Parts: sequence; C-alpha cells; structure tokens
Amino acid sequence: VLEALEDDAALRGEPLQFMSLTEENRTALKGYTPDRFSFFRDRAGYDYIYLTSKLADLPGKHLHAKRNHINRFLEENDNWQFELLTRENLGDCLKLDEAWSLESGEQRKTAAKMEVSALMRALEQFQTLKLEGGILRSGGRPVAFTIGEKLNSDTYDVHFEKALKSVTGAYAMINREFARFVREHHSQLQYMNREDDLGLPGLRQAKLSYAPDLMLAKYSAVLQPARVCRHD
Repeated sequence: VLEALEDDAALRGEPLQFMSLTEENRTALKGYTPDRFSFFRDRAGYDYIYLTSKLADLPGKHLHAKRNHINRFLEENDNWQFELLTRENLGDCLKLDEAWSLESGEQRKTAAKMEVSALMRALEQFQTLKLEGGILRSGGRPVAFTIGEKLNSDTYDVHFEKALKSVTGAYAMINREFARFVREHHSQLQYMNREDDLGLPGLRQAKLSYAPDLMLAKYSAVLQPARVCRHD
C-alpha cells in the first residue's frame, strides 16, 4: 500500500505525506519503512481530551469562569432549551453556521470553506453516519449547536460546535448540556475528544481553558526523496 501511495504521489509531482499521525501510527510507519520518513510534531493537530464528568459538572476553581458564563446565559435567557438534533431541526444548524460566519468575519476565510463542506455532508448523511447532536435555543432562536459520535469503547468525539458570540455563555452552555447528554446516554464512555485547534489562537485558548485531561500528540510524515530498492 505504501508503495502504491508513493507511486501515486510521484505521478502527481507531490511528496508523499501523512497527516494527523498518533504516536502509535508513527511507530508503525517507522517499522514498515525505516529511515524513509521525516516526522514533525503537529501542535495544531493535537487532540484535546477531557473527562466527560468534568465537562458535565464543571467542578473546581479552574472552571469557575465557565460556571459564571453559564450563569450569565441563564440570567439573560429565561426561555432557553436544549434539544437533540433530528431530521426536522438539522436545517437550523446551517442557519446558525451562516450567522456564525457573519459574526466571525475574517476568521471565516482561514480554513472554514472545507469545514462548511464537511458540515453539509455530515448533515446530509446524519442518520447514515449515526451522528448525534444537540441544539441550544433562546426564545426559539438557535444560538448554538454541536455534533459528534461515539469514537471507541471509552471516548466520544465532538466534530462540530458553533455558538453565537453575541449570546454570552452560549458556548459554555452547549458544551455542558451535550456533555450531560453523553454521560446519560453513553455512560460507559469516560472521555470526550474535542479534537484540535487548527493552530487558531482563540480556539486554542478556549480549549485550554477547560483544562484538558490529555493532549493527544499528532505528527506529520514526509517521505524522503530516495526511493527504496524493491525486489520482485
């Protein structure tokens, strides 16, 4: 398979690269092809992993600010509700994403076009992919949504999370409510993986502010120019 990928990359005139490798992936690749790849730590690709119970309860002094954000949301939004995503309300996610785009301005131009494409595919294939999600409303208006799925035997993966910055506490609230949903409906899952920060300073600070219990290191790998000697 590696040889086929190398040939394909050569035909395209591009170096063979692998992205988002875990330490286990890196070790395996080094074992298959000793000294053929250069490896680089990809800090922007590190996954932020938290105890589900911590995101659901927000205990301790270090999460005091998150509790304050939620209290502010509750004070300013009497008529709020959290509901699960269904076929009927999936369209509200796209509407909210458009509103989020207008609020975000220039940030939308960085890596968001691919994210919008991924979000549209996720919504189109929501049931086929067995995704789950929730939407937060204030006075009936959608102000935040999130989408994820069970990753393995102990971890839930959150793929998307968007909230209107103009609604104070909306991010903290959708995060907490969805963590409580995961804890109730997937009680065997101990962790929630909130994925990477794309190297965006604001997103990095936001994810660090929840005090991750684990940072899963990621690597990229680039094939060296020298080709391996093959034997038929």
